[in-house]
Amino acid sequence: MSATWVTFFFEGANFLLLAVLLGWLFFRPVRAALEKRRSQYEAEQQAAALARQEAERVLADARAKQAKLEGSMEELRERLQREAEAERDRLVAAARAQTERERETLKQQLVAQRRAQTHSLSRDATHAAMQIVVGLLDQAKGPELEQSLQGAACREVEKLGSGGPLAPVVIESARPLDEAAVDAFARATGLEAADLTQRLDPDLVAGVRVLTAQGLVDLSASGLAAQAERVLNERLDRAKADHE
Repeated sequence: MSATWVTFFFEGANFLLLAVLLGWLFFRPVRAALEKRRSQYEAEQQAAALARQEAERVLADARAKQAKLEGSMEELRERLQREAEAERDRLVAAARAQTERERETLKQQLVAQRRAQTHSLSRDATHAAMQIVVGLLDQAKGPELEQSLQGAACREVEKLGSGGPLAPVVIESARPLDEAAVDAFARATGLEAADLTQRLDPDLVAGVRVLTAQGLVDLSASGLAAQAERVLNERLDRAKADHE
């Protein structure tokens, strides 16, 4: 074997030995570092995936809470709106009721005032009517007036007699009755003149007032004035009721 081939084999052996040494000394740590780095990368990828999943879960929870909150806020807005509308309706109803009460109170006050005015007017008018009637009868008093009133009273007493016994009978007059008038009342009552009780009452002005067991016949000036007062009051009351 020549020196060239020996050298070649020797160099080849050195190269192989160097390669083995380099692989053992250099490539093994590099490979270990790469494996470690790959393990770290995989761990980081796993951690990132877990973090992404957690973030997605948190985001989903946040969206769910936001949706729930929005639903609660919408429900709260609707409830507040309903309460506001109910409060508005209550205030409007209360204002209307207060207005109606005030209107009714004012109406009652006006009615009471009108009634008071009407009552005062009625009282004044009836008093004036009574004074007029009394004045006219007082001015017209005389034998003819007395006889007319006494004759009318006798006729009314005769009508009462159809209802039953008239005794006791009391005849009131402004001045003493003459004998003819007493006899006329005795015939009208069916009693004796002595059975008739006579009383004087100057306030009657004129005419007579006859009290019997069957009722009263008042054809005196004051009685006619009182009757006129009653009639006027009744008419005023009817007019007032029709107006109300």
